[in-house]
Amino acid sequence: MGLWDKVGQLMGRGGSKPPPNEPPEVGWLADDQNRWGVPVLDVRPVTQTMLCCTSDKSVAEKFNTMTNDDGTAFAQEDPPVARVVEASLRYRAEGPLPPGVLFYPKVMEHKWAIYHHAGRLIFARTWQRRAFVVADVRVDSGQAVVGPIRGAFDGTGDEPASFTMRLLDWFVRSHALDMVWPAPLPAGAEAQPRTAALWCISALGNLAVVATPHEVPGGIPERPLRVHSLLHIAVARGDRVAVKSLVESGLTFDLRAKDGLTPVHWALKADMLAFCLDAGAPVDVRSDEGATPLMQAAQARSREQMALLLSRGADPDAKDARGFTALHRAAEMGEIELVRLLLEHGASRSLEAQGHTPGSLAEKRGHPEIAKLLA
Repeated sequence: MGLWDKVGQLMGRGGSKPPPNEPPEVGWLADDQNRWGVPVLDVRPVTQTMLCCTSDKSVAEKFNTMTNDDGTAFAQEDPPVARVVEASLRYRAEGPLPPGVLFYPKVMEHKWAIYHHAGRLIFARTWQRRAFVVADVRVDSGQAVVGPIRGAFDGTGDEPASFTMRLLDWFVRSHALDMVWPAPLPAGAEAQPRTAALWCISALGNLAVVATPHEVPGGIPERPLRVHSLLHIAVARGDRVAVKSLVESGLTFDLRAKDGLTPVHWALKADMLAFCLDAGAPVDVRSDEGATPLMQAAQARSREQMALLLSRGADPDAKDARGFTALHRAAEMGEIELVRLLLEHGASRSLEAQGHTPGSLAEKRGHPEIAKLLA
């Protein structure tokens, strides 16, 4: 089956011709008109405007189960195509990758989910709820080394090995690392740009914004590969049994997910927050931006969580990377009860961040009663 027949199949039209209502024009950007140094096809007029839908209830149900799946069901699944592609793709890593999710699909235009389990990256097609590609991954000297690769993204044995490697690299960069990166196009795709754009939305999803048949020069991405770990997910779900088991297995509360937050920051209720602290979580654990759970609780206007954290020894004067404290946050938002709670626990009125004390922030935001309290 050729590329254009596959487009028809993926679009549910069974042929190689474009649909009756032709998609908008797509055009090429020359190598000196983009950041990647090779000609790229701007496929946004198609991938950012077309909505993907299905009349098949079973397909919709499969997709819906993928939107909050932690990937454990795919941990031992083998891809439908039994072939091995030797590869050694490299990405930055901060330490051993924990089990969890590298990419959650959120909308029907997200065609893939990516997981890490049992030393394998797992690439699952969302509409079919099936792992099409798995790749071994190990961390060596601060790098995640990916390969060999098993399976094929198109689900057939026709996909060239080099194309499988390029696709895997694109999925890691675009989905797991949130980079804008040219999606690889099959050989010959440049001859029919609009059909190539349709292939992108059908096979890859709406995270394909530019595409190219050319090799894209690029080294190891600066951003480290991170996972929404099973510990993060268990904390967010309020699953105490899973949290206890995962901590006993060696996962730690200083893990940072893709959003830069630790499992403690993901605790949605005070009882789970208390459970994490009882299980050994540091009360002042930091996010990428230096925020502590106390700062996050202030931002969430949660007096219950703030009171708990302060009772467990949280530092009321801890500063984030910009110098702001929990008191700055509460004062700026006009939360006088939170301000009083922090003052009762010794929070300083005089600490400055970017030229502002908590009191000056309250005054600037139109909260005179708080400004007077902090004077």
